[in-house]
Amino acid sequence: MVQPLKGFTFVAVLSFWALRLPATCGAAPSASTTSARASGVSSGAPAASTNASQPASSASPTSSALSVVPSMPPLKPGQLPNSFPANSTIVSGTNFSTAWQEYFLVTQGLPNITFPLSNNYAGNLPNGPMLLHDDFTISQNPKSLTNLLDTFWVDQPVGSGFSTVDSDGYAKDENDVAADFLGFLENLVLVFPSLATRPLYLAGEDYAGIFIPYIAQALLAAQYPPVTVKKIAIGNGLMGGFSVYPNLATLSILESFPQLIKFDESTFEAFQSKEQLCGFNLNLTYPQQAPLSPIPPAPRRSALWSSAVPTESKLDGLLVKRQSSQTLSNTLDPFYECALFDEMIDYAGNFSFPWSAYDMKLFDVADVVTPQVSLDGGIYFNSDQVRTALHAPFSKNWTSVSEYPFGSTTNIFEKFRPSASRPFTFFNELVGSALAKDIDIILYSGANNAISNHRGLEILIQNTTFGGTQGFTRKPSTPWEDDNNEVAGIVHQERGITYALFDGVGGLTPFTTPTAAYTFYREFVVNSNTTGSLTVTANNAPAVLGGEDTARADDAPRVATALFLGASATQSTLFAPSATVAAWASFLASAGVAAPAVSATSAAMGRAGVAWACVAAAAAGLWFGL
Repeated sequence: MVQPLKGFTFVAVLSFWALRLPATCGAAPSASTTSARASGVSSGAPAASTNASQPASSASPTSSALSVVPSMPPLKPGQLPNSFPANSTIVSGTNFSTAWQEYFLVTQGLPNITFPLSNNYAGNLPNGPMLLHDDFTISQNPKSLTNLLDTFWVDQPVGSGFSTVDSDGYAKDENDVAADFLGFLENLVLVFPSLATRPLYLAGEDYAGIFIPYIAQALLAAQYPPVTVKKIAIGNGLMGGFSVYPNLATLSILESFPQLIKFDESTFEAFQSKEQLCGFNLNLTYPQQAPLSPIPPAPRRSALWSSAVPTESKLDGLLVKRQSSQTLSNTLDPFYECALFDEMIDYAGNFSFPWSAYDMKLFDVADVVTPQVSLDGGIYFNSDQVRTALHAPFSKNWTSVSEYPFGSTTNIFEKFRPSASRPFTFFNELVGSALAKDIDIILYSGANNAISNHRGLEILIQNTTFGGTQGFTRKPSTPWEDDNNEVAGIVHQERGITYALFDGVGGLTPFTTPTAAYTFYREFVVNSNTTGSLTVTANNAPAVLGGEDTARADDAPRVATALFLGASATQSTLFAPSATVAAWASFLASAGVAAPAVSATSAAMGRAGVAWACVAAAAAGLWFGL
């Protein structure tokens, strides 16, 4: 059995926090020191052996009264709301010390919890020992990261979750996010000094793939970093930005999800021709023999990127496509040009059942439930009981994603994007800085994820030089198993970088496949499982621990056989006929694509696990571990 480490994990998924005050924290089960609460930063913290154990939370009514103090809207167009300070006791310039530990200790039970919890500092949020369900009941989470590490959840950047901010304090870009985060850590270690030397595992999914590199680079560049980074783990990371990597992965997505084009071979060939015309048909070798040419960003053309209430002009492209033929030309469309990803999702929205315009889950193509299952924990977190127990602010409501990303009051898609226009170079710099300090990097992707597809991640790795060689020297193809002894995907490890592909899932990996995610974090992040690592045979020939299965190679398509349909919950499963799938596999082989594998794992896993996702949304954006 794996024992809890002498470390802590920081978890926040696309959320916001403030450096001005200490953070709102949730506790983990091991007996060590813990975290602080900062200006509305929801986070989890390790339990402190110096404090009395928190009394078991008592059962509470199944619903709590909502706070009567909502988030303040902008006073006038363009003006951002002010929710700072969250607590008059803690103001800018506060001198933090270990004396604050008692202040942050949670002594009041949380609603709807009937099982004992370890010590908590400013709250114990789900995604750890608590699972918050869509009916606001709470159960204990057997796959909690707190079984492995002491855990923090942080609402960041400022404005998300319970994180408060004044009108001029919103982060303008990722550099501001990184600077704020370092300020938070500096305050944190003043309250809990042992955290300065305990190993930190910086981890997260999705947009955290942008936040984490900036935060990691800032920590690595600091002359006197407040914490000690051990590993960096990014899942389904948007490291290359929305305007580059999705276009590179368009053909890979169609190989795995031919339902998007109704298994139409001529449409696939049209996209294949467009890929060549745009220079997206990059040749990956192991190791990479020639540097990959820089790919310029393509404009966003799909109306899916527009705001919730799109203007007529933003609908033009979609409406034109609705009136045109379903037959695509092998030449570039004058409207889309090289925005192949946008052309693909618009095609599916116009012509391919069961998708429709403005209704595609890019983080999990197989999930076609509409409307989506609500992952909003605001009703629970905004109750008076929870706010009081967590020492959370009443100056704003909890929100899973900031309403004002990077200071925008208009369109999230226009502002919520990486400021760096050099993703290849930036990633190379991060890898070089991290490995120079013996910090391992773990990268993983879900096979059903379109917006951060594994093909883009493979290109990123093969275009990176580490350990004196460009890219991996062997194509990832080693199966790894979860705790149920089921193959969960493939894994490969070389020279300080680990790559893994999860079969049959998209984003929010711990939500859709909690057993596989828990196994992966325990074995490959917290510990150092050698499956997929290079070795040599008795004859001094290169080999891979765990073997290699070419049918599972990372860039071989996973033909998804199941789509999940319903309203607010999965109510039915649409299976592709086996003969159709076999014919598609045969077509791909004749088209020069590697022999595909068939992924039926999604159907076996179903769509349970709402609690993990609800909790991840509670601190949305990146995970972090010390």
